[in-house]
Amino acid sequence: MTTALSSPLLSVNNLRKSFGGVLAVDGVTFDVRLGQIVALIGANGAGKTTTFNCINGQLPPDSGTVLYNPAALTTAERIRLEQEGELPKAGLIRPRDITGRLPRRIARLGIGRTFQITATFSSMTVRENVQMVLIAQRKLWKRLWGFAGKLFRDEAMALLYTVGLGAQAERHTATLAYGDLKRLELAMALANDPKLLLMDEPTAGMGVEERDTLMRLVHGIAKEKNIGILFTEHDMDAVFHYADWIIVLHRGKVIAKGNAAAIKSHPQVREVYLGKEEHA
Repeated sequence: MTTALSSPLLSVNNLRKSFGGVLAVDGVTFDVRLGQIVALIGANGAGKTTTFNCINGQLPPDSGTVLYNPAALTTAERIRLEQEGELPKAGLIRPRDITGRLPRRIARLGIGRTFQITATFSSMTVRENVQMVLIAQRKLWKRLWGFAGKLFRDEAMALLYTVGLGAQAERHTATLAYGDLKRLELAMALANDPKLLLMDEPTAGMGVEERDTLMRLVHGIAKEKNIGILFTEHDMDAVFHYADWIIVLHRGKVIAKGNAAAIKSHPQVREVYLGKEEHA
């Protein structure tokens, strides 16, 4: 569990997004810190994925702000981003407003994302999938012709061993089991060296054992690499066991925040989501 209260890595402030007459996200506010695992839960249609999409630029919010703290970056990372125009040069390190930025620009700042449906290159090997992300992250597309298989091979293998796929590096992605595809997607997200990782229902479609294996892996990576994790999930066992902090959405609004014990006993959460008897 997180004990030291550091400055927020991500601050979501009064976020709102509507579709026609439906207010999907209504004044959502929360923080995520380095090394902290935060779960965003709620019934289908509560606004979880829309919130994610507003954070990483898939959707522009109608109002509110998303702030990212570059103080979490190393000096070398900040210099690179200053040279690329993503951060002001020699400026005071302060939270950066990333509201409405393009997803690729947000990713460059150190915010990664995995999706409900895995996004991999099925015609490539497991190793090549990770290499492609490393090549893109370093903007080396011009060197692809004839050299792609040689670029960042060791780095790709190290990431695959991190997620337990080292022995399957040369398999074609199309032949992987679903749980292994999820682990490959995690390796691809880690290839961008994120400080914050957004995971939208990472264990969807998995069996009980696979879910626990993946969440233990994510928990270990978050603590070892000291990165923030924000994830949505319907499996309450995974949420209560692995999340340091839980945010509950209901009809686009935050109705509760707290640790597992506080959320389990929260009257409104039990009424609208957990059920009065469940997890009592």
